[in-house]
Amino acid sequence: MKIWKTIGLMSGSSLDGLDIAYVEFWKDQTGWQYNLVVGETIEYSYEWHSVLKNIRNYSEEKLMTLHFDYGKLLGELTNSFIAKHNLKPGLIASHGHTVFHNPEKGYTFQLGAGEILSEITNITTITNFRIPDILQGGNGAPLVPIGDELLFSEYKACLNLGGIANISFIKNKQRVAFDVCPANQLLNHLAAKKGLSFDEDGRLASGGKVLESLYQKLAENPFYFKLYPKSLSNEYVAESFIPLIDGAKGTIEDKLHTVSIHIADQLYKATLLIERRDDIYRPVEMDRTLVGNGKILVTGGGAFNRFLMEALEDIVHYDIIIPDAMLVNYKEALIFAFMGVLKSLNQINCLSSVTGANQNSSSGIIHLP
Repeated sequence: MKIWKTIGLMSGSSLDGLDIAYVEFWKDQTGWQYNLVVGETIEYSYEWHSVLKNIRNYSEEKLMTLHFDYGKLLGELTNSFIAKHNLKPGLIASHGHTVFHNPEKGYTFQLGAGEILSEITNITTITNFRIPDILQGGNGAPLVPIGDELLFSEYKACLNLGGIANISFIKNKQRVAFDVCPANQLLNHLAAKKGLSFDEDGRLASGGKVLESLYQKLAENPFYFKLYPKSLSNEYVAESFIPLIDGAKGTIEDKLHTVSIHIADQLYKATLLIERRDDIYRPVEMDRTLVGNGKILVTGGGAFNRFLMEALEDIVHYDIIIPDAMLVNYKEALIFAFMGVLKSLNQINCLSSVTGANQNSSSGIIHLP
């Protein structure tokens, strides 16, 4: 039986660090299977954290220099990870770190030169998973639903609560997915004002109260009135959400509480679309006539936020399943590893039903050592 031994690399908008996962994939009579062997999150140095946080402010020349420097960093961190765990991967799949993502204008840019990463590790590397889909008229996002489709199909829906929250589910016999709302980007931004990297267990948020004015302004954001497929860029969050919460009157605890309730409400509203025949935007409503049967898988850093999870469980119609910490932390890196395997086989790894592209694609650019 053929086993694909693969490393997936993921750097998200919450800037927690670089997620590295080593995963083994194989196919049996029932479909694709996986074994998530080991994963680590490597925190960025103060210098790299500062660079990535402010990267949209750099010149084009500086960005290209950083593109190669970050590719070198990825290669060095991957080599250390391989040596530490005595691994022998045959493939690396790297998402890179998103700098710009504007599919409506036809461009996206993920930092981390694949040719450098491949050269340093001496391992075939696949990068640039978003570009082929955008060239086909798609959003180039979200990408992970191919993994939800082929690896986690037993769940009614999959929620990922990273810097940006997204959802994936089957509707009308096809996979649909979209970005739901900003999540840890906003919560971590507020926690930083208290000198914290994040609000552990949502403790600060639990001590606050809802700021009605801020709550209403957040809910009125034009993004929420768009039909899917849709994706939410880091630039849009920085321009449309951050100034709103910074300018609101209230304590940090109150803002964290308000934003957390907002996130839970938007996630709840997204789950309502699973059973509904229409996709029309409606205000959040506690519609208990919509009884959902099944399980929703929740992963990403937000799954560890107890206050946020309790707020979601109070209103959602499905059983919320939070898996073991390994899968919570590394599901995205795992799926990028899987996307790399599919690309190496020239199989579909990007779904047009999710991105809005003209057709499915086998996305990514292969870099040979």
